[in-house]
Amino acid sequence: MSNAPLHKTRAVALIISWCFAVIASSVGLNALIKSNQEKSKLKRLAPSPTRVEIDTDDISAAGIVATTASLLIAVLASNFFCAMYLSFTKAFSARTLRLQGIILFVASLFLFGALVPYLVYFVNRHAVVSAFVGDTQLPDSVVKAVESASGSTSVYKDIYYLKLVAILPWFSLLFSLVASAILFKAGSSTPKPEPTPAKATDSSSASEKEDASHHEKVSV
Repeated sequence: MSNAPLHKTRAVALIISWCFAVIASSVGLNALIKSNQEKSKLKRLAPSPTRVEIDTDDISAAGIVATTASLLIAVLASNFFCAMYLSFTKAFSARTLRLQGIILFVASLFLFGALVPYLVYFVNRHAVVSAFVGDTQLPDSVVKAVESASGSTSVYKDIYYLKLVAILPWFSLLFSLVASAILFKAGSSTPKPEPTPAKATDSSSASEKEDASHHEKVSV
């Protein structure tokens, strides 16, 4: 099945899709790690017995879903690419091109559904930071002072590792959509199988029999 439609184009599209999906999932994991480190740092700077609570559940949830979707696209793209060249999956891969395109498209929609709310939170919101001494909540000025001392900010759009998550996964989305379209087009243009030599032989044999019969009638 090396002559399957758009073979080289599919290979290139899947490789590019895999690369950007890996990059997108990597920046997502990095953002999650950095966010946890920043929270721990800010909490340690608060003088005892002050307790600091930092709520970033909105953007964290959307970021985790986007990272998961990017990782899923990376796994799918690598599997579809390898299936093109492994001897025991090559034929199956050529027969399921449209299904592969649909699966990759659904994964792309999964990523898109996470990126939209993430971008909204990134542009418009900030972390909710609260400080308490016992059950008494301290004024925001104390919280701002602790933030300044740590050199951190609660505004999402001013945090560099969140910016990466707001930008790079969109490239992953774009190239996964392109790859899914190429896979679906290749599956739709799969050539019909040619007639087997046996049928051609049978046809020629029948023709020869007709000629022989006609020749006998003429002789009579």
